[in-house]
Amino acid sequence: MNLVTDAGRERIVFGHEIDWSVTGPEVKFEGLSPADARALLAGGYMHPDARSGRSPTMAKMVEFMERYAEAVPEREGMLSAHGRVIAPTEPDSQVVLEGVIYSGPTSDAFVKEYATLFYRADSFMLEKDLHARCWFD
Repeated sequence: MNLVTDAGRERIVFGHEIDWSVTGPEVKFEGLSPADARALLAGGYMHPDARSGRSPTMAKMVEFMERYAEAVPEREGMLSAHGRVIAPTEPDSQVVLEGVIYSGPTSDAFVKEYATLFYRADSFMLEKDLHARCWFD
């Protein structure tokens, strides 16, 4: 699969284009919505089978976010992804999700699936009805 590296990915993630001539080889982001994560995957800006360290694949992370974006009671909370956009001049140029963050009320199903999917994270926190955060290196 050839990944798309045009400025469209930057507009999805940041809302503007990046001047890579004055920026490092990658730019970190937080607060990516499930819809924007799907747009990146569907647009070919993320490889569906790519991983960040021991993370689930990008496709599995996006599917998880979509599943709980509208689920009750999760819709009362905030669910987003964080990661990095790698410069188009780099050999591994792509968008990579490094983790998923959620704050708000949770269901038992959410807690179980979050723990099952993300337990191998380099940094992992899960407190029922409060907060869930994972980060993969």
